[in-house]
Amino acid sequence: MATSDPPMPTSAIDLHMHSTASDGCLAPAAVVERAAAHGVELMALTDHDTLGGIAEAQAAARRQGIHCLAGIELSARWARGVVHIVGLDIDPSHPALATGVTAQQAERRRRAARIGERLERAGMKGIAARATELVGEGVPGRAHFARALVADGVVRDMQSAFDRYLQRGRPGYAAVQWAAIEQVVDWIHAAGGVAVFAHPLRYRLSRGALRAAIQAFVTAGGTSIEVSNGGGGRDDLVAAAALARRFGLSASMGSDFHDPDFRWVEIGRLAPIPGDLTPVWTSMEGVA
Repeated sequence: MATSDPPMPTSAIDLHMHSTASDGCLAPAAVVERAAAHGVELMALTDHDTLGGIAEAQAAARRQGIHCLAGIELSARWARGVVHIVGLDIDPSHPALATGVTAQQAERRRRAARIGERLERAGMKGIAARATELVGEGVPGRAHFARALVADGVVRDMQSAFDRYLQRGRPGYAAVQWAAIEQVVDWIHAAGGVAVFAHPLRYRLSRGALRAAIQAFVTAGGTSIEVSNGGGGRDDLVAAAALARRFGLSASMGSDFHDPDFRWVEIGRLAPIPGDLTPVWTSMEGVA
């Protein structure tokens, strides 16, 4: 959040957060407990390319007396790169989605093996094993390798790990062949969910390229976009709201919470959606 912005209000709705089922630092139940403690009443657990934390999160939400949507954040291939699509209010047991997630997880395993091999060749002996220890039963992602590099004292923080070792062109970078954006949206719709274009201002795309990516999402059948994001300032909110209006999309909001130590991104710390936009949750049965 920019230093010139006023303190961010607490929102009762947060539809984008991560747990240890993917690259978050808290177990699904602990994420829910933190959400409840921050006044969140409607949440979604949206782990990367996995459905593994949903059952635990929803059981914890029932204990806490809050509503937890089944969700996921899927990596999607687009003509000029990769974007992330959040699926909200999905049926986790739907076979089309389950098959798609299995394929995404296989691709994640291949990428993790390549990252480990390349970092080992760069002199980080044992880094793959340490990244695997951090993830437990799941598949190590780039964030786990970044945490392992920090723990080993190779870099001072996770951003440095990405900048020096894990971004495109760096020693630990490994390309990955995600499902096409059309496939990802189809999986979400088959599972009865709403497809949301995630954190649109974080892709380091030119204005024209970002609009082209969103148009591809809309052409594929996507109907919503994240307007209020964790860590974003007023300018980001205004820009994302303008994109929602331009493409006729409903508005979602989510912190993209991963780690309690990242104090600039906290569950529920979100600016309200502009009043002229249609909130994504109004179309969900039993939520609006």
